[in-house]
Amino acid sequence: MFNLFYFLFCALAISAFAAPVTEEEANTELLASGMTQASIDGLDALSKKFSSEFPLVKSDKEATDKYIAQYRTDAENYIKSMPENDQTVYNNYLKKYGLA
Repeated sequence: MFNLFYFLFCALAISAFAAPVTEEEANTELLASGMTQASIDGLDALSKKFSSEFPLVKSDKEATDKYIAQYRTDAENYIKSMPENDQTVYNNYLKKYGLA
């Protein structure tokens, strides 16, 4: 379960863990690739949500599993709700950096 979560988090975080060194560089690259600012902001919000909430549950395996399952569902739903072009840009970004 953790490996699946780690993959998803890395793909969504668009942070220092992703290939571009900073979140700002990742956002700039996504914008230059044609992603809308609204989708970039949504991905950023997911990343910040995880960063602030996961530390609260990480010490409890059951709570961690529950949190990861809910976060994954939220992330997948958000990605599916993005405009089709933004989903394409996002998927290409993941492939480019070996995250998909």
